[in-house]
Amino acid sequence: MDVTNLFSDISMLFVVFAIAAIAGMISERAGVINISIEGYMIIGALVFSITGHYLSGKSNWMQLLAMVFAVAVCGVFSLLQSLSSIKLKSNQIISGTAINILAQGIAMFLATCGLFGNGTQIMSGFTKINLDGGSGIFTLYLIIGVILIALVGVYFTFTRVGKWHIAAGENPNALDAVGISVVKFRWSAATVSGALAGLAGCFFILFQRDNFVGTTNGYGYLALAVMIIGQWRTSYITIAGLAFATFFACAQRFAFSDQEWVKTNKDLVNTLPFVVSLIIMVGASKWSKVPKADGIPFDKSKR
Repeated sequence: MDVTNLFSDISMLFVVFAIAAIAGMISERAGVINISIEGYMIIGALVFSITGHYLSGKSNWMQLLAMVFAVAVCGVFSLLQSLSSIKLKSNQIISGTAINILAQGIAMFLATCGLFGNGTQIMSGFTKINLDGGSGIFTLYLIIGVILIALVGVYFTFTRVGKWHIAAGENPNALDAVGISVVKFRWSAATVSGALAGLAGCFFILFQRDNFVGTTNGYGYLALAVMIIGQWRTSYITIAGLAFATFFACAQRFAFSDQEWVKTNKDLVNTLPFVVSLIIMVGASKWSKVPKADGIPFDKSKR
């Protein structure tokens, strides 16, 4: 096993899992369940790949513009779920599932219609920007991820607005009683959540070596597992994200092993990380401290 490539994979997977999990946490801390992280990641990956299809020939650094575009599109796309969950007060699990299905359908159609590739995939043309001489461990994306995680941690721990954000998911009626709009907080949180998940989708494409076939391999659902295991806390999510990244990177490297048993049971080997993740999440759920108002539509009259 190539140790350098392994650490490179861990670095990229950590950014994908941690940013996507942080995205879910931002929404749920405000009281809006967001199981549509997978859908936003798919849309982010799609927009990033299509933008790269036209811009990558100019400069590899144009991927930063593609990321901004993907983040903006996902932020707008998230308004669909906000309209359903916050404005219309529909079941947030169902609306999130609908977003995932819609995103998957759009991405599969555009990835295979032949407009942006060979009819089976979309190649963005972008390559990873390494800052360590080519090993791929210390990348631009790792810096972006660490900065974002640190900012979110400071926001929730040390700022007044961050405390109000938490109150919107814990005791929204108390927040409303002091004259702060719970609805505005939830709309903002859901939009930022969708935008960050879209950014995670961009990182996923770079991890996959620039190959988008219409899916993000269920990594959005894994990010939800990281969020739950991380107890909706930035520091714990960071640790859980690193642990999951290490586990999945090792599993993927093992799946490409030359051992005969691995070749014969490759499907089982590829499935095993997801099964273990499910078991870990079920075990950790016993100690979960979900925001008290998470998934409960805000009713001003209950104050």
